[in-house]
Amino acid sequence: MLSRLYVENLALIDKVDVEFSEGLNILTGETGAGKSILLGAMHLLLGGKATKGLIRNGRDYAYVEATFLVNSEDIIIKLAQLEIYPEDGLLICSRKLYDHGKTLNKINCHSVTLAQLKAVTSLLIDIHGQNEHQSLLDNKIQLEIIDAFGHKTIKEKKEKVKELYREY
Repeated sequence: MLSRLYVENLALIDKVDVEFSEGLNILTGETGAGKSILLGAMHLLLGGKATKGLIRNGRDYAYVEATFLVNSEDIIIKLAQLEIYPEDGLLICSRKLYDHGKTLNKINCHSVTLAQLKAVTSLLIDIHGQNEHQSLLDNKIQLEIIDAFGHKTIKEKKEKVKELYREY
């Protein structure tokens, strides 16, 4: 679960620190308030294209940092396969864009490649907006969403179906 998003020097944003609670979080505001910039910051953490034009005028860098609470056993296992281990259930992912075109990607203070950052953040968050719902068409993603939603109530039944399938 995304618990915090910190953005600095990105487009029109000087500094903003947004905390999220469990469940549904809604960003509202007038046109130009920065809602789309916050979504753009999340896209950067998901491996989106980083361009010099994203850096606030007069600044040398832009910085995006997200803190995730990881309590899903399935996600912890998938992260371990990527050799990423949450510390006390927390995972901090960041991306710093420099005006000379380079980027620095980190997970829990360790430098990582963009591919590693993408792999990790894609396990932690999925953004859907207007015309941005392609992942919902993927059967595997649909099953993951259903499993995540009904995890406690369907886990036993899911294990039983696996067992019966193996026997078959």
